[in-house]
Amino acid sequence: MLNGSDAKRRKVYFVSLGCPKNQVDTEVMLGVVQNEGCEIVDEAGKADTLVVNTCGFIDAAKEESVDTILELARVKEQTRAKLVVTGCLSQRYPDELAAEMPEIDHLLGSSDMLGLKDILRGSGVHRAVSPLGRNAYLYDHAAPRRLSGSLHRAYIKIAEGCDRPCAFCIIPKLRGPQRSRTVESVVTEATQLAAQGVKEVCLVGQDLTTYGTDLSERGFPTANLEELLDALADVEKLVWIRLHYAFPTTTRGAIIDRIVSHAKIASYLDVPLQHIDTQVLRRMRRGYGETQVRQLVDDLRSRAPRIWLRTTMLVGHPGESETAFQRLCDFVEEGQIDHLGVFPWSREDGTPSALLPDRVAPEVATARAEQLLGIQDRVRERRFAELVGTELTVMIDGESDESEYLLDARHEGQAPEIDGKVIVCDLAAEAGEQRTVKIIASETHDLVASADLERLIEERD
Repeated sequence: MLNGSDAKRRKVYFVSLGCPKNQVDTEVMLGVVQNEGCEIVDEAGKADTLVVNTCGFIDAAKEESVDTILELARVKEQTRAKLVVTGCLSQRYPDELAAEMPEIDHLLGSSDMLGLKDILRGSGVHRAVSPLGRNAYLYDHAAPRRLSGSLHRAYIKIAEGCDRPCAFCIIPKLRGPQRSRTVESVVTEATQLAAQGVKEVCLVGQDLTTYGTDLSERGFPTANLEELLDALADVEKLVWIRLHYAFPTTTRGAIIDRIVSHAKIASYLDVPLQHIDTQVLRRMRRGYGETQVRQLVDDLRSRAPRIWLRTTMLVGHPGESETAFQRLCDFVEEGQIDHLGVFPWSREDGTPSALLPDRVAPEVATARAEQLLGIQDRVRERRFAELVGTELTVMIDGESDESEYLLDARHEGQAPEIDGKVIVCDLAAEAGEQRTVKIIASETHDLVASADLERLIEERD
């Protein structure tokens, strides 16, 4: 650890880009900073160490990462701070970044977040980008993690990397092969977070449904997602356990049964379907077709009619004809999807899709994404309108950006920051508390609710 005078002088500024999995990595680095006795500041100009945790998944993410690096490089010119670039972009392009951006003082790969300690101590090398094998670093319950943002909710990364061969995806090259944490490690971290006041944990990984398949190969006891959910449901003080990124063909009935039977497991599932057209899915190397997609949706709806389903769709993949896209539009129009994200295909070097013929023009792919989101907006408007007049249990997130007299909240079917919110009137409550509210209005992405409980009781009687 730095001595007293150095600790007072050392100030660190962070920018975290990309997905929730990246946020967890950033929070581990925040813990490193804290353990080293340094101060985390919220203005780049006040720092002597600038850290950006990058995303390198698609073109837009890479551009955002490069723009952020250049922005911090300009700050460095004024302050002489050290510039540290970490994460997926560093993992993917270490040589290119080192050669083309001499402003960068240190590069850390996607599994090298603990290397920030050496940088803060003045002993870090220019490039510390480790190869990503089955034994690459995997954070666990003992990692020096410090939560950022709202303290009543947290992401828990139960596995890192991915073994799937999806043609469009660069994740295995950015994050390596799948590496699952043990059940004991995940439950210990969840217990620690609950003791700190966390009420909701969102389980993330590239593919939750193959959790544990690699454990025996790495010398650990075998486990699966069902066993993990059973163990997490026993953690006291947790209110919601939310599942993100379940793969369609491995979303087993036993997993759905856990969502239905465990009160703490939110009636919510994030399953990236990517498409409905069988030929497009075949070109994507997803391992399933339209029949399997429909069977999964039917199974979800029959076992848990009120489960909230989130998915993502990829449009403009090579070979996506107008007919295939129209099939996708028709599927979304059916209204089975509650929350939808849509992305136009991005050509990523090193992926099989990058070599495929029959490419869709970028402007056409963008137009298709906008069209599909427009269809989903109409679906959401209909579904949200059906909620007006009903009562829901919500978790308070805090004061609303709309007004200091309103509170932002979410019901069980809304994940943090991506699925909209419930704006609550006439209520005083702290973040993390649960309340029963009545939905009084709906918008495309948000709901408006009243918390006048006495009136609710009177109306019910």
